[in-house]
Amino acid sequence: MLRKAGIVAAVMLLVGSMAPPPALADGADVEFLDGTVLRLRPGNPARAAVVNNAGVPYAVDIRSVAGDGGTGAATVAPTSAHLDPGGVAVFTVTPAGDDGASGFLVAVARAPGTPTVVARRAYEIGPETVGWLPLVAEWRVTSSRGPSVTGLSGATLPLAQGVSCPPGDATIPVGGLASAGGGAVTVQATCHAGRHDVELAFAGATRAGDYTGTIDLAPDDDAAGEVALTLRSTDDFVFPLLVLLAGVALALVTAWQAGRLSTVSLAVEESWLLEAEAAAAHQRFRQAGANAPWRAYSFLPALQARLAAVRSELSKLSRRFSELTADEGPFQAQLDVMTALRQLVDAWPAAAQRLAALTVAEQAVAGTPGDPPSPWDARPGQAAAGRLPALVTHAGALLRGRPIDDVDTVPQLIADIDATTVALRAWPADATAVHGLRALARRLKPAQRDATDLRSLTEAAATVDAVLEDMWAAADGAAYTGLRIGERLDAPAVVLYALQSRERLVASGVPGPGPGPVPLPPVPPDPALALAEAREGAAATARRVARSRRVRNVLVFAAIAVVTVWTGLSTLYFDQAFGGWRDYVTVAAWGFGAQAGLTVIAGALDRIMAGGRVTAG
Repeated sequence: MLRKAGIVAAVMLLVGSMAPPPALADGADVEFLDGTVLRLRPGNPARAAVVNNAGVPYAVDIRSVAGDGGTGAATVAPTSAHLDPGGVAVFTVTPAGDDGASGFLVAVARAPGTPTVVARRAYEIGPETVGWLPLVAEWRVTSSRGPSVTGLSGATLPLAQGVSCPPGDATIPVGGLASAGGGAVTVQATCHAGRHDVELAFAGATRAGDYTGTIDLAPDDDAAGEVALTLRSTDDFVFPLLVLLAGVALALVTAWQAGRLSTVSLAVEESWLLEAEAAAAHQRFRQAGANAPWRAYSFLPALQARLAAVRSELSKLSRRFSELTADEGPFQAQLDVMTALRQLVDAWPAAAQRLAALTVAEQAVAGTPGDPPSPWDARPGQAAAGRLPALVTHAGALLRGRPIDDVDTVPQLIADIDATTVALRAWPADATAVHGLRALARRLKPAQRDATDLRSLTEAAATVDAVLEDMWAAADGAAYTGLRIGERLDAPAVVLYALQSRERLVASGVPGPGPGPVPLPPVPPDPALALAEAREGAAATARRVARSRRVRNVLVFAAIAVVTVWTGLSTLYFDQAFGGWRDYVTVAAWGFGAQAGLTVIAGALDRIMAGGRVTAG
């Protein structure tokens, strides 16, 4: 204020020194049309107008003066003008100084018989103020970072209708924006010559988020130029998509591994239950044996060792990622082992009944085994006494219990017990038939006169003797059954009974036919072949069902993944800024949780549609 007062006083002194002191007017007769500061740009002349508001003509002289009274930093042309009443004189003011210089335009108006009038207008020399009028009051820009979309979207802000950029590109700072999560950016606007929009540039948007604020495209215009601007700094959708897919994959892998671990855990649990059932089966076996020697049989330690090996293999499978199926692969091999062991455990209590039956059969044969092998034509009673058939000796060995070191021998033991029991039960009837045929042969021998009949008799008797020798030599039940005693006795029985019939007919005077051929028994179909074909057909069907199940599961998982990705991007990415580590953790958790949850729901619906019950585990 003091500086301005000093400048005004200096100007008044300067004017007063140029003319005799006049009677000063009130300043309303002659004045500058615009009383604001005249802003001059170097090299760009400007105009200033003086108006005559009085009713008399005035002669006006105008000059440029500095604030200190010296020569001003601008020139005026023309330097004088005649103003009629109500007239206007326009003067061209050309800046001659540097940026920042200032001064006054001083107009002195004179008229005959009237006081001299002095009018003043300040001027300043400086750069041209740049500004543009925008078309909108609000604008949004998106800054993306990523492999598919990188850069700004919507960074071109339109100017008002009819407004275009002046010649020469111009760039000015227009303001700044701030984010609620912290961080700020500066905004610059660039107007290219002839364009009807400006390009916005941002600096400092290093963090993801929404930066908001107000920019001003016309700094010198207090009434226009402001725009409410929002800059959304976000990552490209490829990054959250990949993280979502990673979450989905992690959910699938977790579900896969959880299912595998659950399957392995169930198998391990089954092995422990099987071991407990084996102990209970051995206890029942011992109780059924009372004081019998065979109660000492036990394969429990061997079974425990085998189950421990199974659990070790299952533990190795739990650390892998291969599919666990019950119809193929290493997991199926362990299940087969446990299935075979369960069959042994289930059959073991009944083995006590088998051994009890073997005891009875062994005692019956050992008491009355019949005559041992001897020539058919020897006198009865001449054979060595005190001998026992090998089958009875084998049965005695089976009835002496012992620890079983290998569980694989248990089925063979049970089969041996059954076969030996069957053989011993068949022994009395077979022995009776053999001894009956031997006795018949001895009785028929003296009556034979025909050489052919005698030879047939001798061959038939030798066959019966061979059968008896094989019976006593049979080492076990399977060997005894393989003798096919009934089939081997058929032919000699036909011959001997034919000779007996002929003897009776001859004695009665009627000749009879000789022995005829013995018909061969029909060959039964092989059941093993039919069972093998049935097994192969069932296995092929099971494989087709398994492939269909896998394809269906893949399609279901793919559909669930699509739903998970779409809902995740719609909820967490679209229409909001994305890029912080919390955003990525959230989207990964969304992918994992949504995939896992939808998978569980799909599995439950699958069981409901299949008619099963929805049960935990």
